[in-house]
Amino acid sequence: MSENSIEQAPGIFVGEMAAFPPSVVGVQTAVPVFIGYTARAEMNGRPVPYTPVSIASLADYELVFGGASRSLYEIVEVDGQASYDVSVNDPAGAARHYRLDAESPRFNLYNGMRLFYANGGGNCYVVSVGLCAAATGGVDRAALLQGLAAAGEQAGPTMLLVPDALLLPPDAPASGADAKPWVSTAYGEVVSAMLGQCATLQDRMAVLDVYGTQYLTQPAAPGAATPTLDDVAGSFRTNVGSAGLSYGMAYFPFLQTTVVQPAEATYAWFDDTPADPATGAGPLRQLLTWQNAALYGNTPRQAQVQADIDRIGTVTAPADVRALDDRLTAALPLLMEMKGVAATREGSLLPAAPALAGVVTYVDSTRGVWNAPANVSLTSVASASFPLDNAQQEALNLPLDGKAVNALRDFTGRGTVVWGARTLDGNSDDYRYIQVRRTLIYIEQSIKNALNPFVFAPNTGQTWATVVAMVSGFLQTLWSQGGLMGATASDAFTVQCGLGSTMTGQDILEGYMIVQVTLQMIRPAEYIELTFRQKMEGVG
Repeated sequence: MSENSIEQAPGIFVGEMAAFPPSVVGVQTAVPVFIGYTARAEMNGRPVPYTPVSIASLADYELVFGGASRSLYEIVEVDGQASYDVSVNDPAGAARHYRLDAESPRFNLYNGMRLFYANGGGNCYVVSVGLCAAATGGVDRAALLQGLAAAGEQAGPTMLLVPDALLLPPDAPASGADAKPWVSTAYGEVVSAMLGQCATLQDRMAVLDVYGTQYLTQPAAPGAATPTLDDVAGSFRTNVGSAGLSYGMAYFPFLQTTVVQPAEATYAWFDDTPADPATGAGPLRQLLTWQNAALYGNTPRQAQVQADIDRIGTVTAPADVRALDDRLTAALPLLMEMKGVAATREGSLLPAAPALAGVVTYVDSTRGVWNAPANVSLTSVASASFPLDNAQQEALNLPLDGKAVNALRDFTGRGTVVWGARTLDGNSDDYRYIQVRRTLIYIEQSIKNALNPFVFAPNTGQTWATVVAMVSGFLQTLWSQGGLMGATASDAFTVQCGLGSTMTGQDILEGYMIVQVTLQMIRPAEYIELTFRQKMEGVG
């Protein structure tokens, strides 16, 4: 029925009016997307490689992507003068020394997820770029870049993490006095692509670690050069390039964690393949047999334990392996010692970025995105892998090129603390701090989503007034929560939209509606100066 017919026909007509005007709904601020290698990638019987999958807990992750892909440790005999992990006496009573070397490639994603949830993590996305068991050659740069491209197609993530990128190979062999295993062009390509995606989409930040940090405390190979902190940090700053720096936050050093406990390990973590199958027992069974004989002699207990040792390799069901391992561990201290070494190797040294993604989630949920994700103690972390003093932190925090790296420092009574909140754009007055950049992302994306319904609205004064009221209401709430600086709301922000203020007549003819928002952002009191003035005793 037309308007004229409604006006002319008698009767009752219903007109509905919205109870509330349009409003801006804040987007989620802490939704990381993790990219890396997984034990499996299957959801509801369907493979999901290179597909962002929404995850809400570690249990969700394990349901789709499985658990850890453990390294298999080779038992290598070494001279008593060399570094070794365990020792045992042979039947002649001579001490034999062994090193436990990881045979299969190591991957960081699963243990990184454990670190993320231990430090306050919540909803996230995971992109599998391949199966750990199939990646026998190690981490592939092209696969990580393909996973990064898939993450770029997903709306919603606000942080970008690729913990397995730190396992990319260096530019040259790691051995030799002239080798520089802390330099990796492949890593630089992945990091540059991460920052490029963040700057293009403007809805997320890259959380980064410094490549080659582990070589500050342990050589890459016998005879390899040991870098200085300036070497490692300098190589990282070269890798990140110069684009999208305000969308990156970097942390140093790696973390000594406790996410993997010795109780998780079993004898199946150790390679027991005989050097010569004709000789019978492999190296694990041989060592355990020697200790069994030394501990129990020619007794029924020795025979019972030996029967269990001989079953190694014959049971495959996880429950049966665990039951056999429990009995062997209770009887033979050597196995417990080996499991402790392997567990430490598996989970002790991890990149810090996943833990920081958890800290960001925790701070956002408890204090708001406008607060710095700093001055927070990390959970499931024993210590930072490299101790920093004030002078070293200053070099990381205030480099000449502004590419600041945030320090993780150990403090007595507090553990390992996040002690920095700068972006890689440290020379910028606008985007120097992480919380400023992240708050701007939050505001920009929230307003952008709210304005979508107005794309085909009439470009008239009524629409402009509605938009100004809607955006102002959102910013008013943000200011009242402490997210903007200013004694009054008018000091904290302004919103303008209209002919003569933000638009010309030509803009309107061309279909542009321009909304201008100015904000007064909160910046931290990064340096606190204490001044002591002595009051002299009065003269009577």
